[in-house]
Amino acid sequence: METRIIKILAIDDNKDNLISIKAMLADAFADAKILTAQTGIKGYELAVSENPDVILLDVIMPGMDGFEVCMKLKADKKSCDIPVVFVTALKSDKESRIRALDCGAEAFLLKPIDEYELIAQIRAMVKIKAANIKKHNEKERLAILVEEQTHELKLAYASSIKLLEELKIENIARKNSEKALLKSEERWQKLFQILPVGVSILDQNGNIAEFNPALEKILGLSKDEMHNKIYSQREYIHSDNRKMEVSEFPSNLALKKQKNIENVEVGVVNENGDVIWTEVSAAPLSLFEASCAVVTTNITERKKVEKELIRSKEKAEESDRLKSAFLANMSHEIRTPMNGILGFAGLLNTPKLSGKEQQAYIRIIEKSGKRMLNIINDIISISRVESGQMKLTYSETNIKEQIEYIYAFFNPEIKQKGLKFLLKDSLASNEIIINTDREKVYAILTNLVKNAIKFTVSGSIELGCEKKDNFIEFFVKDTGVGIPNEQKSIIFERFRQGSESLTKNYEGAGLGLAISKAYVEMLGGKIWVETLEKDLSTGKPGKSEFYFTIPCNDNPNISKIKSNTVVLQNAENKIKKLKLLIVEDDDVSEMLIRMAVKKFCKEIIRVRNGVEAVKTSYLNPDIDLIFMDIQLPDMDGFEATSQIRHFNKNVIIIGQTAFALSGDKEKAITSGCDDYIAKPIDSKLLLELMYKHTNKKIFKS
Repeated sequence: METRIIKILAIDDNKDNLISIKAMLADAFADAKILTAQTGIKGYELAVSENPDVILLDVIMPGMDGFEVCMKLKADKKSCDIPVVFVTALKSDKESRIRALDCGAEAFLLKPIDEYELIAQIRAMVKIKAANIKKHNEKERLAILVEEQTHELKLAYASSIKLLEELKIENIARKNSEKALLKSEERWQKLFQILPVGVSILDQNGNIAEFNPALEKILGLSKDEMHNKIYSQREYIHSDNRKMEVSEFPSNLALKKQKNIENVEVGVVNENGDVIWTEVSAAPLSLFEASCAVVTTNITERKKVEKELIRSKEKAEESDRLKSAFLANMSHEIRTPMNGILGFAGLLNTPKLSGKEQQAYIRIIEKSGKRMLNIINDIISISRVESGQMKLTYSETNIKEQIEYIYAFFNPEIKQKGLKFLLKDSLASNEIIINTDREKVYAILTNLVKNAIKFTVSGSIELGCEKKDNFIEFFVKDTGVGIPNEQKSIIFERFRQGSESLTKNYEGAGLGLAISKAYVEMLGGKIWVETLEKDLSTGKPGKSEFYFTIPCNDNPNISKIKSNTVVLQNAENKIKKLKLLIVEDDDVSEMLIRMAVKKFCKEIIRVRNGVEAVKTSYLNPDIDLIFMDIQLPDMDGFEATSQIRHFNKNVIIIGQTAFALSGDKEKAITSGCDDYIAKPIDSKLLLELMYKHTNKKIFKS
């Protein structure tokens, strides 16, 4: 399937700002079409003609400012569905923010623009536009359908009334001419039989004197039943869903008041208990022996369409509400760690800062950075699951080792919080090795334990597993706040934390359980929760018990499972000085790699693009190791690696990128890389990879 090209329109009177925005978007949206305009009028014209997926709009511009542009876009049917993100340097201007939302904007970014926040916002806006277009198209489709059916019903009703009037005239003429009577009868019967709406003629006692096939079909009655007092033998429901009295039926009202009764909605309960919705009109026929004509139209499908419209409206309103909640939550979750990073980075410049204070600030910056990375990783993971890019990698997995590692990893944090951490493992020795995706199992257990730690203030957390039939059943139990029964159905949805109020008290994007559920189902298992909400009146603690299963295969060959962990003990004493090539166009990333490896290198060469990397590698065949960035100008890292392998098969090449999407590692290995590392780069992991791939060739024996 061909991928749709994303269009992004940036409107700013400052040309430098537009250049900066395009630069930030170049890597994240490599295939996107980025449009720019330096005036509000030009930006509006581009929006109408190009129909972009998102608009980045500056507030202060000459001529037509951002508010005027936004209002004009939202008032135009051609551009009203395009999400608008305001960009401004007025950090404290609350009135401008409120005015932006009143104009119809979906979000608000502050200058200087944070690249990660910008990318996250654009991705969210692209999804919002797609949802808006789908909702708009669905509303138009349903509106057209209702209009068409209503028009047909009106035509049918008009035809029926016209027919009845014609019948009146023809029956009067019958008294003057037998020939005219026979002709009229023939026309009457012909039209009567082919009418698509039900028509019946009732006598003064309410019995049906005549009826057409359409009425039989609508009411689902036989001819014998039709000749009885049909209106007293069926249960009827009025349009307001209350039972209709016999005296309220349109034919009785028409007889009693001697006037037309039009378009009364009546539900007929058939023998199967189903309700057939009809629209009934009645008119007295005082000139004939028959006393009343009744026209019955089947409107069951129309009622279904109306209900569907109501459901669609409610769904759209819920979607809008979740969209607003998601944007607010993402803004909070991204800005909070950014506040820690930027705030304490600035405080490091404070004069006469003690070493202890510096280390405390650095720890806060590291913690905030890890929190932001977790949010980004969660968003990437759920996006990969929903787009079908998430793949499973099966291998022999030691379940006992995994849960013991999880226990050892989280035990210090849990103890520090004053909680007990219990481990229960009832697996036999021949049950602990199964064939599954170990990373997915690790991610599920990690999410559940982190969730338990977050929501448990006192008491204990229990982790364990047991075998049930052909499945391993894992559990994570806690004595936390618990989850209300009515909220159990939403906790596994994206961006939800059990209740709307919890999102105000606990940090997190609300993606952990959604990711866990997706992973469990990919592995062929199921996940559920049993919970008891905390009793505020008695103080009795609540509890949450999360369970999930994964299929297993017995494998007694435990000895085959070996750890792949690279031991770096005393590695520094074994390292020979290396000649290193760093291929990186970003100065900060290059500096980080250089600082991490410089004590192991005798020479470090740095180039900025793939073309220079190929040339430098050719001229320096004694290079021991290359750190190859994948996203490079002129020639990317995949192509550069492939060309280097034509003349140097032995040099160690480690690919690195900030994308870290599904398939990137495989593509890097296929192009010729020995290994792959994702940004942000972990210095410890970087050294482990160096040791792993250069141990036999470079390190001293």
